[in-house]
Amino acid sequence: MLYGDPSKPGYYVVLQKWLPHNNSRPHKHPNDRYITVLSGTWWVNTGAKYDPAGFKPVPAGSFVVHTGNEIHYDGARDESALLQIAGMGPDTNTPAEEK
Repeated sequence: MLYGDPSKPGYYVVLQKWLPHNNSRPHKHPNDRYITVLSGTWWVNTGAKYDPAGFKPVPAGSFVVHTGNEIHYDGARDESALLQIAGMGPDTNTPAEEK
């Protein structure tokens, strides 16, 4: 946690480290999130159908906006990825996978 608290109303900034071979499943957040890849390569995809073969690489130095309620999933492959995530709270993580 760098600033604020994502579980409470207001602006927050957090650091998130994705460890190698760790991925999320399709989910969404209620508010926009602004993500900067600080190191490593972050892998992302959108949609409710989990398709790890469709991951797209986002290298260090990249900036991504996850629009509120956009279904997405993400993670790391062979190396860790360090992200800075900023947004407005309260922030939640709602599963949205289509089985």
